[in-house]
Amino acid sequence: MECLYFSSAIVTLWKNSEDPIVRKLCATALAAAENALRLKVVAESAVQVNGEGYVVQHENYGDACGPFCGNMLNLAFGYYYTQDAAYFEKAKELMLAYAQYEKWHGKGFKGRSELNTGHFCVGMAYGYACFGSLLTDAEREIIVQGTYKLGILPLLEDWLLPGTKIHAFDTMGHNWWPVCVSDGAFAAIIMCDALPDAEHLADLAANGLAQWFAYKGNPVNNKLASIDNGAFYEGVGYYNYTLNEYLQFAYAYEKIRGKAPFDDRAVMSAAADFFVNTAYPSSQDDYFVGFGDCDGNGFSDCVLYLLARFPASATLRWYVQNRTKHTTDSAVFRLLHYNNIYSLPVQMPSQLSVCYENNGWAIFRDSFAKDSTMLAVKCGDSWNHSHNDAGHFILYRNGKYEIFDSACCSYANEIYRDYYVQSYSHNVVLFNGKGQDWRDHHDHIRMRGRLYHFTDEPGFRYVVADATGPMGRWFRKHLRHFVWLKDFILIYDDIQSYEPGTVSFLLHAEENNCFRMLTPCAVSEPHGYIGHDVNDCTYLSYDQPTDEGGRAKFISVLSLHDGLNPTMTEEDYGFHVQCGDTTVHINLSSDGRIMHNNCLTEMGGYFTDAIMLAEVENDIFAVNASVIRRNGEIILDSLARTTKKIKKNLQNH
Repeated sequence: MECLYFSSAIVTLWKNSEDPIVRKLCATALAAAENALRLKVVAESAVQVNGEGYVVQHENYGDACGPFCGNMLNLAFGYYYTQDAAYFEKAKELMLAYAQYEKWHGKGFKGRSELNTGHFCVGMAYGYACFGSLLTDAEREIIVQGTYKLGILPLLEDWLLPGTKIHAFDTMGHNWWPVCVSDGAFAAIIMCDALPDAEHLADLAANGLAQWFAYKGNPVNNKLASIDNGAFYEGVGYYNYTLNEYLQFAYAYEKIRGKAPFDDRAVMSAAADFFVNTAYPSSQDDYFVGFGDCDGNGFSDCVLYLLARFPASATLRWYVQNRTKHTTDSAVFRLLHYNNIYSLPVQMPSQLSVCYENNGWAIFRDSFAKDSTMLAVKCGDSWNHSHNDAGHFILYRNGKYEIFDSACCSYANEIYRDYYVQSYSHNVVLFNGKGQDWRDHHDHIRMRGRLYHFTDEPGFRYVVADATGPMGRWFRKHLRHFVWLKDFILIYDDIQSYEPGTVSFLLHAEENNCFRMLTPCAVSEPHGYIGHDVNDCTYLSYDQPTDEGGRAKFISVLSLHDGLNPTMTEEDYGFHVQCGDTTVHINLSSDGRIMHNNCLTEMGGYFTDAIMLAEVENDIFAVNASVIRRNGEIILDSLARTTKKIKKNLQNH
């Protein structure tokens, strides 16, 4: 059986190459292979857990399958690069041992499979693809039948096959479904020469995966669509994981069957854009938008798999080549697909801002150059890997993660559930010290947050986050306006609670940051939550009382350049904000309190119903306006309110 991944020709090219990148990757891959020689078989008795608790869900099977799955390609590289049989013997030892386990799953599941089951399948698949021809018939039979009985069948019967499946998109429609099905199908297609029904199982999996990527959601079960224009609501880290597993199956399926599992070009192209759009190029580290259960730091190696199948993506190649630190991650895969990753044209992305409205993510930036400025806003769902963070925002500037998400910790740690996923660890607004209901994260939220009026024009970027639903037990209204103008970003929180109380604007940020609160507030610095000492996640809290009607406003600024001194004065119409040569007027009569009356007013010489009006040089930026007039001149006249940039010297009828 010819090796699917390695050939004598490609190994010879690596050995003879003078390319410094190839030489570095070979050295990295060989070091990883040598380390893999030290792997020990983990006895099944050592991974089984007795008793109760979170760890029982998976038990400790990951201690065995994790290193096994992660090193089979490294061992294969070592063998084909050096012809040293020790690499093959180590791979064979691991495969034979794990093929004779009693099961490949923890005890905390309905059914016989989970993520660890998939990882065992992946390790076996790579081992069989790279070393299968070197095994004896008896060894091959143990490995194939063990993988089929312990991995392929349990995964596909639990997650996919009619008559046996126990999961649906509407119950387990997040990363588990595509991961489990992809991993079982990957092992099946790799071992199709030895398993009579393997191709049929792989075809069924391909059909199911096509349906998962196209799933539109289910309002009754409170499930969103799997994908929103390429974005995954569980975030960058979990989509990276999902696509890793799918794409290794898709690559093998295409090589063996001569066709893709399904026509996934549009889906994968949108996914590639998502990874580019969420990346922050920095000369200091590799960052990505870190909402939810991730720390926002690292390299998404699924993009290598994307380039292996879709080499025409020049912007994705830009993403890979412009990472700062993680240039040798997945060294073997980088070597196998060197030309697709390094030799073809590179193009910096041209679309600076994007809104994934269904997921509730908006991302704005001034450039894709390293160390530029990027703002990300989240106001969408809360469930599972998506935290209680409606209205949350983060900022990257000068190469740093300046205003940040507190990330997370081990899911088994009580601080994860009590602090990291809750509102307290995010840049949101609380009422009387409380945020979203703590159950939102575990039981799902029905009234999710929304993003509206996303605008990306030269000199004017805007979105409004409606966090009213998630905070509905406290607030009748919470609109958070983000306005990115010339030199600063203005944040305007428009709040009304059901009863008078104290509202608190939370900020998690570097000590020296660009945030300036313009609204008079008391400032406190809490440490941790409900008795836990979370010293690495202290935050500032800007507190103010509501009025008797429950209304409150926060007006704050992110100064993007040194030397700016933003100021705010209170006027008859509301608030006047001055920052450099930019003026912003905020209309309090247009905050919804008199919906049945007209909210036209004079602001800075303009007669308008706009919520906000900004002047920058010869441009006017209007937020939610239908009328703008000055000195008899019609600047804007529309039958419906609009948010847009308007030239002062143009009439817009």
